[in-house]
Amino acid sequence: MKKYILTSIISSITMLSACSNESNSLESEENTEELIVATSSGDISEKEFNRALRDQHGENVLQSMVLDKIIESEAKRLEIGDTEIEEEINFLKDNIGATNDEQFFEMMKMQGISGEDDLNKRVINHLVMQHHIGDIGEVNDVELLKEYERGEEVEARHILVEDLEKAEEVHLKLADGVDFGELAQEYSIDPASREDGGHIGSFRRGTMSPPFEGTAFYLDVNEVSEPVQSQFGFHIIEVLNRTPFEDDFEEVKEQLRSAYNDRKLHRMNEKQQELLETVDIEVFDEQFEDLFEQ
Repeated sequence: MKKYILTSIISSITMLSACSNESNSLESEENTEELIVATSSGDISEKEFNRALRDQHGENVLQSMVLDKIIESEAKRLEIGDTEIEEEINFLKDNIGATNDEQFFEMMKMQGISGEDDLNKRVINHLVMQHHIGDIGEVNDVELLKEYERGEEVEARHILVEDLEKAEEVHLKLADGVDFGELAQEYSIDPASREDGGHIGSFRRGTMSPPFEGTAFYLDVNEVSEPVQSQFGFHIIEVLNRTPFEDDFEEVKEQLRSAYNDRKLHRMNEKQQELLETVDIEVFDEQFEDLFEQ
């Protein structure tokens, strides 16, 4: 199990936006001596370079930096201190195979982690997410066997709408006995399945968006879900059939673990977004003033 926990830590601490490494480059522009960053057919000044970084990556960097502050605040609220952070880093050092700090940070650099401060920041994020959703990889054989028993494939149909209000309206009509296929043709915004009454055929784990898949595999045959949100909108899902695995549990256990962890990574992203939405964010820079508007 330790190797999965170790993989979990490395995965989750590298989930922060890659642009967080760029934030160190977006420093305030100097109005004194103009420094030259590069020269070819003409000079590229530090001011020009910083402006290009700001225009091309500024939104991602600012969003990442704001999230960092929110995570730090949440860590304080949860009373995550230096001891927990040090224990997590020591766990990595002991288990990643590094013989000294220099080798350890070289290995971390290969994971996209720039140094000690960057590692601390990502470990804090990992500990906060671990508190809210549990540890990625921390799934035992009993839970995986439950996944196995839900089958290799499910056949389903869905109704996809743009917002929760419309999804709840459709769900109420289904509860009143209105035909699923008719409602799919009337309301669904999925052009690939709408005319076929929402039917999307059979699918295996790892082929659909995590929230859709996580719901579909846990519905019973002929059971209809509550509205489920994905990046496409809000789905109402009905499972029509279920196909059991032909392979033995031990042969597909790691496949099941991978699908389980994909859903947890998605939940981690959702939780980060929830934390962003719980605080008031005021942006004073006109270029980015609409960045956090809902």
